[in-house]
Amino acid sequence: MGNILRIMTVTKSQWKWMALGVVATVFVITANALLMAVSGWFIASMAVAGLTKVSFNYFIPSAAIRLFAIGRTVGRYLERLVTHNAALRILSELRVWLFMKFAPLSPAVLEKYSSGELSSRFRADIDTLENLYLRIIAPVVAGVIAIIASTLFVAIWNGLAALALLAFLLLSGVIMPMLARKIAAPHAKRGAVLAGDLRRVITDGVLGGDELILLGAVDKSTQSVSRISAELVKEQMSLAVKGGIINSSLLLSAGLCTTTLLVICTSSVVSAGLKGPELVMLLLFCAASFEASGGISSAMMLFPSVSESLSRITEIADSSLPVKEPLEPHQLTGSCSLRMENVTYSYGGEHYPLNNFSLDLPSGSRMALTGSSGVGKSTVAQLLLRFREYEGSITFGDVDLKALCGDDLRSGISALSQNPHIFNSTIRENILVAKPDASDEEIAAVVHAALLDEWVAGLPDGLETRTGEGGREVSGGEARRIALARTLLKNAGLYILDEPTEGLDAVTEERMLTRLDMRLKGKSLLLITHRPAPLKIVDRIIRL
Repeated sequence: MGNILRIMTVTKSQWKWMALGVVATVFVITANALLMAVSGWFIASMAVAGLTKVSFNYFIPSAAIRLFAIGRTVGRYLERLVTHNAALRILSELRVWLFMKFAPLSPAVLEKYSSGELSSRFRADIDTLENLYLRIIAPVVAGVIAIIASTLFVAIWNGLAALALLAFLLLSGVIMPMLARKIAAPHAKRGAVLAGDLRRVITDGVLGGDELILLGAVDKSTQSVSRISAELVKEQMSLAVKGGIINSSLLLSAGLCTTTLLVICTSSVVSAGLKGPELVMLLLFCAASFEASGGISSAMMLFPSVSESLSRITEIADSSLPVKEPLEPHQLTGSCSLRMENVTYSYGGEHYPLNNFSLDLPSGSRMALTGSSGVGKSTVAQLLLRFREYEGSITFGDVDLKALCGDDLRSGISALSQNPHIFNSTIRENILVAKPDASDEEIAAVVHAALLDEWVAGLPDGLETRTGEGGREVSGGEARRIALARTLLKNAGLYILDEPTEGLDAVTEERMLTRLDMRLKGKSLLLITHRPAPLKIVDRIIRL
């Protein structure tokens, strides 16, 4: 329940739409019940008038029937329109909220999850929350209001009948839903987990399809999908069967309620306290009022799966930030000097890629970090960008990194990561990520510096060529140079380039290094590489 209250707090700006949806739902339930009641009373009154030869004004009740029928139809349309609009607005806010929660956790926290798992939680679990308002909150709130209103309406005619109706509505609207929730909980929660696992396995299988084919592991992956699918169908079937039993018990409850009211009200008809048409009206009204409790029961059947999706989302959203932001951040000084003194970092356990590590990079100078794989070269870059916490001292422009706001720090640094992401867009849009308002001249300059100009010129669509998912439509070297161009477009004092020439042949590497050397004149550069050629453009080399 705490997670639900938290989510609704996040989306509180949509309370007007949510309230309007509840009102529309109550209106539809009321219109339907009154339509049944007035119709029954009208038919019974017409029959009595025919037998007793008493005149009867049928214009007003027939007009009321038409009014309630039209109101029910129009109300149902408006109810669908308003509640779905509210649900979609809520989803929109939740996606933004979750993305803002996820972003600061990258890469230190999110690297613990596979891309398929993250995709499942960010998309599928969020989409499941559409049911939170649409099929849980709105029906439950509207159902409670309708139950109270129905009881008060019947109480006008017969107090004992109203108490009986209330008892059966509480049975079907409170006790049965609680039982339904308890019955559905294990299957719904297990189903939510299996659905997440299925999406993860399928996503990973699609992304790694090439490797699965090369390794002959397609059948094994297919078997995993089939196994999880079978388990998911089994849970869904169990949930459907038990849901059918609950729905049948609700129909039985409505039938017993109608029978009970018939017994109670018959004595009132005999004693002339209640007219025959009024008895018919109350019976049909009470039968129709069970629409309210039915919505509550269905809501409780869905509640466990929604609750499980909420738990999966908040598990990541509530993760501790890998790096703490200062309460009173300092400002950048404008200097790009970098100093690390006795810096220690551990991934956990006794594995220390960096232990009492120090370096000094004066403003405007260039340094290279080199060494074999796994010695901590890329870790240095992540520490400098405040992606991970550390022990020791790091200063940028003579200001301690821990005293700087992460975004302020990264505004003065431009970095090419070891595995840069290429967005599923055009070459131009991938480059513009670093500076959305860059001019064509600026783009052309970095395309030239990254040695992309000749390749781009030969493409039919030029910079508008699409790169595909993760850069699948371009080669590895071209993708890396697109990422390099993006890095160079950002105007920064310090550039951190992690393996900028990876995937290039020797001739292309030489040409690109010449252009890179010219582009970065006067800038501070920390170059991370295991290749010998890039070392010629730096002033100092540190081997880890």
